[in-house]
Amino acid sequence: MHQRGEDGHKGIFAAAVDEIFNSRTRNANIAKAMDWFRKKTTLLEAKRGSTTLSARRQDGRKRVNLRVLPGRGRRRSKWVTWLYNHLVDEFDRLRKAGLKFDAPLLRQLALRILRTQGDGYDNDSVDSKGALLREKVTPRWIQSFTECHNIVLRTQTGKKQVSEAKQREIEQAVASHLGKMKRGFEDGSLNEDTAENIDETHFVIDFDNGKTLGFVGEKKVKYADVVSGGEGMTMVVRISGGPGARILPPTMIFMNKGSSYPIRGVKDDTPGVCYRTGPKGWMDKRGFREFLGERRSMSADRLGRVKTIFLDNCSSHLSEAECKTELTKLNARLKFFPANATDLCQPADSFVIAKIKDVWARKWNEKKFDLIEDEQWQDSIRKDGAWSGKLKNPGKNFFLKLAAEAVREVNSKRDKKGLNYARKAMIRCGLSLDVDGTWNIEQLFPHLKEIIHKYPDHFADKVSSSSDEADNEDNEAVVEAVIGTLPDGGLYLDL
Repeated sequence: MHQRGEDGHKGIFAAAVDEIFNSRTRNANIAKAMDWFRKKTTLLEAKRGSTTLSARRQDGRKRVNLRVLPGRGRRRSKWVTWLYNHLVDEFDRLRKAGLKFDAPLLRQLALRILRTQGDGYDNDSVDSKGALLREKVTPRWIQSFTECHNIVLRTQTGKKQVSEAKQREIEQAVASHLGKMKRGFEDGSLNEDTAENIDETHFVIDFDNGKTLGFVGEKKVKYADVVSGGEGMTMVVRISGGPGARILPPTMIFMNKGSSYPIRGVKDDTPGVCYRTGPKGWMDKRGFREFLGERRSMSADRLGRVKTIFLDNCSSHLSEAECKTELTKLNARLKFFPANATDLCQPADSFVIAKIKDVWARKWNEKKFDLIEDEQWQDSIRKDGAWSGKLKNPGKNFFLKLAAEAVREVNSKRDKKGLNYARKAMIRCGLSLDVDGTWNIEQLFPHLKEIIHKYPDHFADKVSSSSDEADNEDNEAVVEAVIGTLPDGGLYLDL
């Protein structure tokens, strides 16, 4: 039929009806087919939520298809239209102010608007049948509202939102930092071949978000856990700069209550990686000092040049004054990124660590396949008579090899221009010269170019910056947001 339509044949509707439907109701079916075809474009191009409605039943969630076009169903009540308009405006305003929303909070906001906004409605208002409006604002009502306005559950991206004043201060510090990079490379005080960036990233033995794929209708959903699946470890990622930029051999920090090193049964001789330990499996000041003193973790420049190590102002990182001995042996200096801005201007944070974690997760999943196929379950009974029945932990030696393999694989990858990820990240964050041998604004990430455009005076060092001294305190506070009411009935966000 489709081909006949493209060839320009007439009578397609009638021919289709004869092929598909009962001939005894031919005329009625022809009328239906013609009506459906006329409405085809409207139905197919309808916005999300206008032709379907997701509903929860006792036996699970179902998707209900509405059998009418938008605007052809039951007429919306005046109070619903009024509340929809106010609710979507307040939701958008408070969302942009940084309030984290969920369905119960959205319902609370709707009831508050109904109670305080006026316009002929209040807490005791009823509909045409005498039902209280506040009792009609149910979770299902909120669900209909969100689907009508394309409101969906989203995941937090980047750092959590702070006040406009604080965000402005952070961006000004970043602009000042980038200006220093430009001037440093131009006057020779910075050398891209001796610039490095170090950063820590946390891993757990078993990446688990509580969800897994399964067949519809399954009553039980189970998947295998690993012994000590919640145990954490840290990888210290180190990136070099210049044309020879690469991710250097990493250092792993394992969890060990007594910070013992070496751990019994775990030799520190795996090629391409070394390790230390800590009570929480995270970098601390003692671990940072050991990191600087371990030649496999950090070594001096082979040509005797001064190294510049860029890092964030995490409290576990020592200041230059606290590690003079180690820095003297390395012929190195420390340069701290602006406080609270490492997600904006640190190369390791840009995408290098994400690439390492992608490889790590893939190889770890391959290992779990092998453990299950080989039936490597922890079924041995302990002295107390208990046993877990989980997958066996492959051990720290496996994770040392996994770290080295992940870094090697990421180092081997190239982008469309032939740059490896370390080189690309250092250039895009301004810690290396561009491929043409100059430092220019166009080489930077778009968000960094935008910051320079917003604060050109800070970039050009025409104003003093409070970020000249390292700030070892995390200035981001947890914000408790409360919806309040103004005297005129308006709403505001009380932080």
